Amino acid sequence: MHVKKAGGKVYGAILTAAEKKAMDIEIQKELAEYDRKHIAEIDATILWVLHEQFGFGAQRLRTYYDAFHDRIKELVSRYEMEDQDDIWLCTQMLKRIGVDIEAWHKESDHGT
Repeated sequence: MHVKKAGGKVYGAILTAAEKKAMDIEIQKELAEYDRKHIAEIDATILWVLHEQFGFGAQRLRTYYDAFHDRIKELVSRYEMEDQDDIWLCTQMLKRIGVDIEAWHKESDHGT
């Protein structure tokens, strides 16, 4: 790493390709940890909407919860992989049935 200085103050750094790759992997791991810490609130929101809007009861909510968390584990492990630019499988599978979640995010302003 080459540190950039001016007037005795550090204002930046130039990383080698290996350092940049290591930093990117560490950032992805931190994102996964953040998700783990905040997933309960997201779960509660999703489960409440399923109950309120679609009438899911406790048993059906648990079935959904278990299946959903299997997919979340896959997503979190993807964060920890080196090639994080690949489209996640569920995104691709939804596109096959005509659901473009990325477009929905853009349309509804959730993607900002």
